[in-house]
Amino acid sequence: MKTSLNEINVQNNFPLYDPRFEHDACGTGFVANISGKKSNKILKRALKAVCNVTHRGAVDADAQTGDGSGILTQLPHKFFLSNVPDLSSQLRGESDLAVGMLFMPHTTEHAFTVAKTLVESVIRKRELRLLAWRIVPTNSSYLGDKAAATQPNIRQVLVGKPPHLTAAEFERALYICRKEIEREVTNASIDNFYVASFSSGTIVYKGLITPTALDKFYIDLQSPDYETALAIFHQRFSTNTFPRWELAHPFRMLGHNGEINTIQGNRNWTKAREAELSSRFWRDDIELLKPILQPNSSDSANVDNALEAL
Repeated sequence: MKTSLNEINVQNNFPLYDPRFEHDACGTGFVANISGKKSNKILKRALKAVCNVTHRGAVDADAQTGDGSGILTQLPHKFFLSNVPDLSSQLRGESDLAVGMLFMPHTTEHAFTVAKTLVESVIRKRELRLLAWRIVPTNSSYLGDKAAATQPNIRQVLVGKPPHLTAAEFERALYICRKEIEREVTNASIDNFYVASFSSGTIVYKGLITPTALDKFYIDLQSPDYETALAIFHQRFSTNTFPRWELAHPFRMLGHNGEINTIQGNRNWTKAREAELSSRFWRDDIELLKPILQPNSSDSANVDNALEAL
């Protein structure tokens, strides 16, 4: 008598689906002005380009929830100066501004309040200047049912550079600040919190959105004041993880296309080497960098974590 593969799997208590054996590729690319001149045209071209790789992604049965799409650009200073009251009076120059793009808890008001308090506390502890909070305007009618059910409270926290820090030191301070925020939020048992970007150089707009809905959902992307000299765009085909808001690309430093066959070994080696971490710059704060790789993340997210630390 013949025995089917499904019957063998059931008999041996093996799951019929194992994400380790999924292989496919996302759609990604970039647009840039090689002279470094910022313009709204670069943003518009990137938004058009990501729509042209829609076929490289997937859509849920509700026909609107995508596996994820997004865009990474330079920080659009002109946009923030025109949309945040009194911001210009708090800055000496463009390099003084950093923006954190935060996916905040959406389940309870208490979780949201605790997360917001922890963000503010760590920023002040790190002697950075808390300038303002901003609600990111969105249009949820462009989300599918599944995406809408898990939509985070999307907020931006605006942070100013202290006078004694250089631009490079400011960026490092933002990195360690973000890592400490993540640790404090985890220790407080707050779920549904994620930092999409936290930088003085770049910002990320992403989510469980189809490419054609990206600038319709994120109203900021419709502004003619949104100017950048570069943009990385990405349409995700979810393979080794199920779609989640935080696993949409681009990440903080990259947009990744493909699969990493050695991912488990890479994760294990990175974890093993954490005990050897040392730095004259970080000193005792180096413990806050651990874990280098965020748990329950995709292979691409972990590459981004490692690249960021390096």
